[in-house]
Amino acid sequence: MTIIEDYLNGLFADDFSAKNMTSVLLKRGISVGADILDVDNRSKELAQADLYMVLFNKLGKGSESVSKGNWKRSTGGANINSTDRSAYLAAANLIYKKYGESNAFYGMKDGTNLW
Repeated sequence: MTIIEDYLNGLFADDFSAKNMTSVLLKRGISVGADILDVDNRSKELAQADLYMVLFNKLGKGSESVSKGNWKRSTGGANINSTDRSAYLAAANLIYKKYGESNAFYGMKDGTNLW
């Protein structure tokens, strides 16, 4: 048995937070922990598109460093540039269009996708 969260996380390089995943699943009427065999392809693909939009809206994060005495731990930052955002948006809109979703996002107010 493969749960839907594992399936969807497996489509992306990074794992989504439980909050992001739960929100997307509930929006699509998919039960948390559902077996992928119990979820139709349309719902799976639309949930995938919603996760692309999570990435599109994600903010960059600077690196962090924590130290105590001789011990030190650092984590790298994450930078999401306009090319990445455009790719996420295009991938999501392709799926939304395939299923006739009216909430497809086409950019900022003027449609240019510029910040």
